[in-house]
Amino acid sequence: MGKFSRALLPAFMLIAMTQSHADEKAFDLKGQYFFGDWHGKRTELAQKGYKFESHLRADSTYLADGGRNPHADPEVASQLWLGTTLDMDKIAGWDGVTINAVITARQGQSTGPRNIQDPNEPILGNVQGAFGRGNQYSRITTLTIEKEFKDTGLNLKAGRMAIGADFDFMPCDFQNMSFCAAQMGKWQNSIWKNAPAAQWGARVRYAWTPEWVTSVGVYSFNPDDGNANQESQGMSLDMDNADGVTIPVELMWAPKKFINDLSGTYRIGAMYNTSDDPKNQKDIVTSQPEDHSYGSWIAIEQQLTSHGKGKSGLHAFANLTWHDKTTTKVDSSQQFGFKYYGLFANRPNESLGLGFDRIHLNKRFVDAKNANPKFNFDGSAEYDIELNYQYFPTQWLMLRPNIQYIINPGSTNNVGNALVLGLSSKLTF
Repeated sequence: MGKFSRALLPAFMLIAMTQSHADEKAFDLKGQYFFGDWHGKRTELAQKGYKFESHLRADSTYLADGGRNPHADPEVASQLWLGTTLDMDKIAGWDGVTINAVITARQGQSTGPRNIQDPNEPILGNVQGAFGRGNQYSRITTLTIEKEFKDTGLNLKAGRMAIGADFDFMPCDFQNMSFCAAQMGKWQNSIWKNAPAAQWGARVRYAWTPEWVTSVGVYSFNPDDGNANQESQGMSLDMDNADGVTIPVELMWAPKKFINDLSGTYRIGAMYNTSDDPKNQKDIVTSQPEDHSYGSWIAIEQQLTSHGKGKSGLHAFANLTWHDKTTTKVDSSQQFGFKYYGLFANRPNESLGLGFDRIHLNKRFVDAKNANPKFNFDGSAEYDIELNYQYFPTQWLMLRPNIQYIINPGSTNNVGNALVLGLSSKLTF
């Protein structure tokens, strides 16, 4: 149970700090950061253009029923995020220029592969979003320079970055991976990288009006960017094994007043990849070489009701994706859900969340697998459900208890539907 204790460490720290003296500013329960304002230095540096954002996230899970190995010891996956933003206008007089740098490191294990999935069929929606992508190694997650051309609507960004930071964007308010970040990066993840993985690229964004925005990007495809089989790969900036490019295009409508005169964002986009090395791009059934792959998406976030100020009220979200049936195991996914902010009047930033996701396998892939006697999918899709509450005891500590239910893990009935109890925590320091 030691692993579970590490996941609860932030909660234990909170209990201890409630016994501390009020003048312990580094642990101020009303402060923004766990380590405080560094005796005023943090604010002073921010005013000069140097901002720092660091946090530690831990996702813990316990398989209460179903899967392959119910009641096994809990598993914990964690991620350390160290980031800085440099306002080069303040620092060096470069008008509209910002530099961002982020290094991440992950460790731990996940209940999904260890205790839920059939050994032959990996679970699709991992129950711990902080797991995966070279889990034991550190990475350069962001290293970008961005230029905002004021009063023109034009924004340029280039460097080392995740595609999901700018395309098919969705916030990460759930523990299950299938509800966290760009869905395109889940089901075509060999060519589309979400954080913490990154790839060299450039993005152009143009706001035609305050509500209508078009974005186009070009990103180098390099299998080393997602694998990180060695520590050096996660920190490497070379392009030695680059193979083609990924080109996403997206149109976003962000009305300030739409349903019930409330704001929302609506995104529609498509992606094309030109990788042609058979090791990287091939027919999912025949293994014949292919020279391209494609996909598309629709992503929606809309506030439906409002009470009080800010985002308090009911919010809905949806994300639909479609994928190349020649090269991709998953041919489509449908995600939707709700978040209610301000369930308690005195806690407007906390939310109750409920999400549903259907991950549908490519029929060509399923038929080919089932032709082999040792495989038996017995299903065409995996379904993921999560109910959670996002609680902020302080501004710098988030606790998110959750219940997840996975139907057909890995899209097979070879293991039972899984009931998972989880707890996410995030300490911002």
